[in-house]
Parts: sequence; structure tokens; C-alpha cells
Amino acid sequence: MVVKEKTGRKRYILFFTHGRKKHEIIRIIKNRAYLAFYSKDFAIARCRHTRKDEIIEFLSSQGFKTLKTSGTIKKLKRYINNFLQDAAR
Repeated sequence: MVVKEKTGRKRYILFFTHGRKKHEIIRIIKNRAYLAFYSKDFAIARCRHTRKDEIIEFLSSQGFKTLKTSGTIKKLKRYINNFLQDAAR
């Protein structure tokens, strides 16, 4: 048996919040994905790897701009830090 056979792999999708509050985002993505991280400008949604494209399409239809997809939150948080540092220059 493969390690992730029962639970499946996870994917984390980074997107802009466009100033929406945390509870609004949770209400929008409820029953589709899980809000794994939230800040004023960015949010990270967690989903199964088989639903990644579906979730990205859904977020786009709700007016969110997706930036990047990764297998770990740590990598996306590094991306946020680099993005903010580049914007500050």
C-alpha cells in the first residue's frame, strides 16, 4: 500500500484576497477547499491533488487571482515573502 493511497496528496493554492475578510473567504470556498492560511493580502487554500484544477477555476470565477500552487505551505509562504520584498524595492 502506498503511503498516501487512502488520504491522497494535498495541494496548496495561493491567491490574492482583494481585501475580503477571512469569514467571507471561508463562506465562499466552504465545501470545496479548506482555508489553510490567511493574511490581509494573501490566502492559501488546501485541497486534494485531484481537485486542484477545479478549485483554481472556481476561485477565478469568484474574482480571486491565483498566483501559485505547491505541495507545501512553507514554499508558498516563502513565495509571499519574496513577492513582498520585490514589491518594496
